[in-house]
Amino acid sequence: MTEPPLFPKGHRPQVFDDPAVDQLYAAYVALATELAVAFDRIDTLERAVIEGGELSRERLEQLSLDALQDPARVAQRTQLAERLLRPFRMFREARIAEGKPLA
Repeated sequence: MTEPPLFPKGHRPQVFDDPAVDQLYAAYVALATELAVAFDRIDTLERAVIEGGELSRERLEQLSLDALQDPARVAQRTQLAERLLRPFRMFREARIAEGKPLA
């Protein structure tokens, strides 16, 4: 079996004038993703403590799977994404309003 490549082939699209800003944006989104995962894990732990009983990795994984479709958790993730990506969305909308290209 062949090992998958470590990096994707091809050129990454550049959105901002400075390529360093594109790299910063990618790092920002990666951190935001990790933060969302951490918030989900904290929520799962809080639910387990409130419910009481045995705390095991298997139980936490089941609680985590059960909470994936929970409307409150979905709303929390959506609000987090909105807050974190708002500056980039505003930048994009301003560029469009000014008639400037995005790339």
